[in-house]
Amino acid sequence: MMARHVLAVDIGASKTLLAVRRGDQLSEGWHIGRDVGRTATPRDPAALVDWIVGVTRGLDVDGLAAIGVAAPGPLDVVTGIVTRSSNLGWEGVPLGAMMTERLGAPAIIEDDANAAALGEWRFGAGEQADPFAYLTVSSGIGGGVVIAGALVRGVNGNAGEVGHIVIDPDGPRCACGRRGDVESFAGGTALERRARDAWPDGLTQDRVRAPRTAAEIFTAARHGDATARSIVDDAVEAVATALGAFAAVLEPQRVVVGGSIGLRQRGLVRRAVALARRKVMAENGSSIDVRPATLGAESVLAGAAVLAQRRAERR
Repeated sequence: MMARHVLAVDIGASKTLLAVRRGDQLSEGWHIGRDVGRTATPRDPAALVDWIVGVTRGLDVDGLAAIGVAAPGPLDVVTGIVTRSSNLGWEGVPLGAMMTERLGAPAIIEDDANAAALGEWRFGAGEQADPFAYLTVSSGIGGGVVIAGALVRGVNGNAGEVGHIVIDPDGPRCACGRRGDVESFAGGTALERRARDAWPDGLTQDRVRAPRTAAEIFTAARHGDATARSIVDDAVEAVATALGAFAAVLEPQRVVVGGSIGLRQRGLVRRAVALARRKVMAENGSSIDVRPATLGAESVLAGAAVLAQRRAERR
């Protein structure tokens, strides 16, 4: 069974990645960038499944043992239904059943941050630490926890969602509907919204073009723009709160930070780690070991492959 093919799919808000691996390949580790299919994520889930089926069949795979699919939630891992994903605009989509019906193999779906946690734990910077926590700082803020090699999902499947801890009840609105949580201050989509609110006419106080993306905000802050620095300071506080929550509740052996912002804005992470140490009990703070994700954009895909492999082994 270990040598049979598994399909891994990472469905993101803007792009979807796909990879087919054999069990013996996975036992040797995750090989970044090999045989990975990419497409812009369509809003129609049926169209996305059509693309996945077409690519998979084009690879001439001799039978699939299992399928691992990671997507932004909330979702129900038992029924395989994406219940309500604001990032995808999907609600009540029976994604697991759709994949199984079209490809003839059992499918397991998982929250993308959980899948990334498992991928980094198994193949990346997590190095099979126990307990282990993963934080993604990207368009949104997500988290995942691995203990004794197993994902900790919680009673309703929402464990590790440190991105939705409220910092300021009067703060910016988050995509989840609440105000002032970690994601509303540090997520990429929220940072873009804050930039539009801070510079509504598109110009800074010095009458030059105002930042409009998260990367531009961080650049402006480094160049001394006071408004940009204030926005970045809020983001640092937010990420520190998320890291502190992991440190206080879990006391993990290691925390890995991934996501586009988490990997590109290393200064943000360094400042957040220093602040997180001061937010928790000294013993918890001194033990925080934070590393950057080593699988980069393929953390989620690697975790989906692990889920598929485990599902195949249970058959």
